[in-house]
Order: sequence, then structure tokens, then C-alpha cells
Amino acid sequence: MTNISFIGSWLVSEYLYTPVGEYVGVIHQRRQLIPKDDVIRVIQHCEPVKVTTELSENAKETLEIMNKRVGEFVFDLKLVGKARHYLGEDVIGGGFSWRDGVLTARGFWTRFGYNFTSFSILLNPKRQVTGGKFFIANQEVATIVGVAVPENEGYPELSDSKISGDYKGERFLISPDGELLETMEVTANETTFTDKDGMRGNEKKYGALTETETVDAPGQTTSAIEVVDNVSGSIAGIWKTFRDEKLSQVYVYVLRK
Repeated sequence: MTNISFIGSWLVSEYLYTPVGEYVGVIHQRRQLIPKDDVIRVIQHCEPVKVTTELSENAKETLEIMNKRVGEFVFDLKLVGKARHYLGEDVIGGGFSWRDGVLTARGFWTRFGYNFTSFSILLNPKRQVTGGKFFIANQEVATIVGVAVPENEGYPELSDSKISGDYKGERFLISPDGELLETMEVTANETTFTDKDGMRGNEKKYGALTETETVDAPGQTTSAIEVVDNVSGSIAGIWKTFRDEKLSQVYVYVLRK
């Protein structure tokens, strides 16, 4: 749900989508991370979904579900090397920090009653993109993509329009146990990572978030997420490659205009 680079008090805007990608509204959240003995106490106060458009029946179902996640939720986060253990009470599960500020996780919101997967990427010390999905077992009920900033900056916005032109940064190749294997300087544009020569599969957009699932070669698949943030002029992504259903490598990148 979060990472150690983000200790303090933050405001989060979460953009809510149905499983088919229909926009539902935005959720404002106050988030505090407070060091406490050998854990970090996480306090999240979630507001009801702010709806600004006419909703389909499916979108109304997603709205009803997410409006059950309103109020204060508290859990403890324990750091175990690069692993992150969520100890409850309101969130249980675990995550892994691929780099400082880059986390993926999964688990269960106990009072809310839904399984989750999540990611967070720190774009700079004062801006983080975050998101994830909620499920009943493997039945998806909602997708969220959001952005978080320090509390004194007010609730942030995340635009889903593309960044045109060239952007630069580093792409990191990481082993399944979190070891940095290679750092590559990248100069890219809007077609760099969409031209997946020899890769076959599907992609799905949820506003600023693009998810991609591909088969790259016999026995090899890739599961990728990418978030575009026009405010900071950043594009960030996490690609996980599996070989024979075993995680074989991870790519992480944050590129800027």
C-alpha cells in the first residue's frame, strides 16, 4: 500500500474505475505513516467517492462497493529486508520493495472485505503515483490509479493525457530477490515501450494507468503497468517477466521530460 520513502502526512487522490475501465469518480484520502517501535503505523482516512458524471449500472455497483471503504483504517507495516509485512488489523498481507520508493503488494482489507493488489512509485521526494485493484478472490470489482503529495500541498490531480515528445531517465533491471543487475540510460518517446516487437497479448487503460499482458516467447510472459503523470512530466513503469510461471526479472523505470 505504501513505502518507507513516504513517511509523514500525505494527501491522496485516487481515480476509481470499473473493471471494464469506466470512470466512476475520485476518492480523497489522508494518509499518515508514523514510525512506532519496530513497525510503521499506517493511518488512512478515506472519503466517499466524488462523482462528477452520469454512471452506468455497472459503475453504480463499483461506487456502492468503494463507498464501504469510508472512514479511518489503521494497520502496522513491518520491514523485513526488502519485504513489507502488513500486520493488520485493517490491512493484512505483504509487499516487496524493488527499489527505494518502488513497491508492489497484495493482501486483504479485513473490515472492507476485499482482496487487493497494489503498486506505488515515488516520482520525486514530493510526488508518488499509486494504484491497484480490489477483488472477491479473483473477481475484480474496482481499479484505482492515484497520486499522493505532502499534506501542505492540497489534494493533487492526475491527468490521463499523453506526454508528447522525448523524455529521459533510467531503467533498472532487477532480479527476483531484489538485486540490481543493470542500470540503463533511456531516451524514449510515446512509441518506445508500445512497440513490443514479437510480443503478443493485450493492454487495458484506466485513465493514466496502462496495464499490459504479453507472451514474449514460448514459456515467457510479461505483466506490465505504466502510469503517465503530466503534472510532473513523468512516465513510470514496472514490468515483471515470468519464465515457466516463475518470476525471472523485473524492470523499473521513471522517465521525465
